[in-house]
Amino acid sequence: MIITVEGTKTFSDYEIFMRAMSVALSNIKDNEINVWSLGPHKINSFTASFCNSSESFLKNKGFKVNFYKISHQWLAENLFSVDYYAFFSMPKEPESKMCKAAQLVEGCEVGIFRY
Repeated sequence: MIITVEGTKTFSDYEIFMRAMSVALSNIKDNEINVWSLGPHKINSFTASFCNSSESFLKNKGFKVNFYKISHQWLAENLFSVDYYAFFSMPKEPESKMCKAAQLVEGCEVGIFRY
């Protein structure tokens, strides 16, 4: 399963982030979870922290977790592989171009989280 995480520079609520990751993990299809993070820095930090803190728990359940920082260009070429796309922002901020593109990919579920 591939989960992609992206957010805006103004997003900073770790609790919302963790709830969103719970939603993403509720649809686990494989025993390997790849988490791709687009940034910005705070989102990358949240994602790395989530992967590190949940790795031992998920490993005990038989899952392997991998974390990767990726670029927008690389994701544009590999968007068809994404199973779940999580986008984080403040209210009234628009979705990114990549988030809108993910909504058009067949088989990709998109979660938009705002607070």
